[in-house]
Amino acid sequence: MTDVMGLGTGTGDRQPFVVRISKTRYSLVDESDVLHRQVRTLQADSAEFRRRTLMGDLEARQQVAARLDGSTILSELSDVGFSWRDIARLAQVTVPAVQKWRRGEGMSGAKRLRLAKVVALLAVLEERFIAEPTSWLEMPVRDGVGLSRIDLLAEGRFDLVLLLVSDDGNDIEVGHILDEFDADWRNRYVDDSFETFLDADGVVAIRPRS
Repeated sequence: MTDVMGLGTGTGDRQPFVVRISKTRYSLVDESDVLHRQVRTLQADSAEFRRRTLMGDLEARQQVAARLDGSTILSELSDVGFSWRDIARLAQVTVPAVQKWRRGEGMSGAKRLRLAKVVALLAVLEERFIAEPTSWLEMPVRDGVGLSRIDLLAEGRFDLVLLLVSDDGNDIEVGHILDEFDADWRNRYVDDSFETFLDADGVVAIRPRS
């Protein structure tokens, strides 16, 4: 049984309420608190395990793709619609450097491995039933945000793009991904025709300006 006792009659001498509850009810509250902490920890652990698994799969595919010569890798990317400018961005070189590779000049091992990772990612996207993977990569991460998935790849964030494959339809998760890429994305990348606001769930979101 609950026991409630308030002491004092004036505002100056009033003591805090003393509330006693049964041991059974207290035990339930304590158990629910422990369960909540366990679920929160498990969620964080599972998210990290998922990311490691996705990246491990991508890197295994990358090693297979890296067996191709540089010219073949360039052809693979060009054939699915990548522009030479985007290929240069992803390899972190200039367009003239890519043009030299096309003419047969040797590609360094580091650049070849980096582009092989893009080829591996395309295979993942196709297996995940992403229609026209190159076009999907060119799309903004979120409507109204001037940041594409290729922009993430150019910064080496293959992990975030892999998460977007599964979380693309979850606006809250996409927001978390943007936060991880750049905590200031709402100020740096939101289009002028959009504005940020606090939605009913207390989450900062964006919408077209009225």
